[in-house]
Amino acid sequence: MRRIAFALYILLQFAVSPGFGQKRSIAFIEKPWSEIIALAKAQDKLIFLDAYTTWCGPCKWIAANMFTNDSIADFYNQKFICAHFDMEKGEGTALSRTYQVKAYPTLLFINGNGEMVHKIVGAPQKVENYFEMGNIAMTPGEGFAAYQKKFEEGNRDQKFMTIYFERLQGAYMPITEPLNQYFASQKEGDLLSRANWEMINRYVTEPESQAFGYFFNHRKAYSKLYTFDSVDQKISNIFTQSLVNLARSRSFSETSYTEAKQKIRDTNYEGAEKVFFISDLSVSSGEKFFETAYNGLDKWYSKDYSMLSRVASFFCKNTDDKKYLEKAAGWAKKSLELRSIAENNDIYANLMFKLGNKNEAVKFENIAIELAKEEKVAIKQYEDNLKRFQEDQK
Repeated sequence: MRRIAFALYILLQFAVSPGFGQKRSIAFIEKPWSEIIALAKAQDKLIFLDAYTTWCGPCKWIAANMFTNDSIADFYNQKFICAHFDMEKGEGTALSRTYQVKAYPTLLFINGNGEMVHKIVGAPQKVENYFEMGNIAMTPGEGFAAYQKKFEEGNRDQKFMTIYFERLQGAYMPITEPLNQYFASQKEGDLLSRANWEMINRYVTEPESQAFGYFFNHRKAYSKLYTFDSVDQKISNIFTQSLVNLARSRSFSETSYTEAKQKIRDTNYEGAEKVFFISDLSVSSGEKFFETAYNGLDKWYSKDYSMLSRVASFFCKNTDDKKYLEKAAGWAKKSLELRSIAENNDIYANLMFKLGNKNEAVKFENIAIELAKEEKVAIKQYEDNLKRFQEDQK
């Protein structure tokens, strides 16, 4: 009943507060923190604390676009004591330490005893997100702090953990160790359940974690239950991202990168060489990127129309080397043979033009325009390209 009433409240707020002509905003109280705490205790309300900095772009965005929304303003002004502090000035520095604010913006809900009840890090972009976080904070036992306490007390129930992981992500908190503890609490047969597969697919990201180790060692069993492609894609993504993260870290060296590749190779993962190609392509630039793609794209992505067209487009825009343009034209042609859409026909037309085949350029740009009309996408760019090709024909 409470949820139904709350949903009706939101609908009524939206009905009377359209997305234009906004006039109201959250009324942040400009008082010392001790007085704000006393006010919250006296009124038996939670404090909504916007922890920001002056240089934080997302902080400015929510202040200008979300805190000035009539529906959000009315809800927060009615339900909470609203305060905001610059975390790098005055009392904000102490509050930052007290509530462990490490990223901005951090949106905190704090009770009259000064205890953090709920926490969201980041700048939610939908109006309903602000109602949702506020409602969670006001519901006993549903805030981040309550879930953290239950976890520390030993709760490892699957449904509870699903929500706890959501709370951790929302608070921008590490998730690997709770994941390991959760999977360690599961019986082996239960680890193959759909709920646990979905948890793995959503949250497991580190190849060194215990959760990934179990998943990887039982990948054949997961593949039979949840398709080979989905399981293999998850493994590939984790290995690839680990290499990309290493390559972009301050501690990167060719030696460490080679050693990391060898560790993956030693797992006997069937898709290891494809992972290496993807990671090499992701971290390469200039001539190395062109050579990496030139030598490996056909082997690993010959049936992926989207990847073929994306790399062909990059070549078209960033090189005039005939060797690379001809290879890119082959990829673009293969892409449209796999699935002919406006975009890859346009890419192929542009490559033909750069290679001097203007008749083919005109032909495929016309096809791109017709397909764009069918797909109901913008055609001006394609028409401009066609005009340029035709003028050059004269």
